[in-house]
Amino acid sequence: MRDTVIRRRDDLRLLEGSLVEVSGRVKEFRKHERRRDLDTILLVNLIVTPTPIGESVFLSHLWFLRREFKKIGRVPEQGERIKFLGEVYSYRRLGGKSIDRGIFNTTDYGVKPVAYNAD
Repeated sequence: MRDTVIRRRDDLRLLEGSLVEVSGRVKEFRKHERRRDLDTILLVNLIVTPTPIGESVFLSHLWFLRREFKKIGRVPEQGERIKFLGEVYSYRRLGGKSIDRGIFNTTDYGVKPVAYNAD
């Protein structure tokens, strides 16, 4: 049997710049203490699949900016399972808990939502 599920976020680097289909469940909303444009949404149990076809990447969680979902039509509700198209991008960890965890200024990967699926 062939293993088609990769279980590390770092494997998103192979998909950087690619369009992917994402499915995940909304677990939590977090308000930023000073800036509303930095409010975040936590998605869990994500499946990220390259389009039009490719091997899926399973991720335990990813954080998204709330405004990214607002831009593509609507902000999902807590507990909702959502599907959307997104683009994989890289960024440098420069704040938050990255200093305490010893990962400051390392490269990480995320997915920027671009459209909800028509399903």
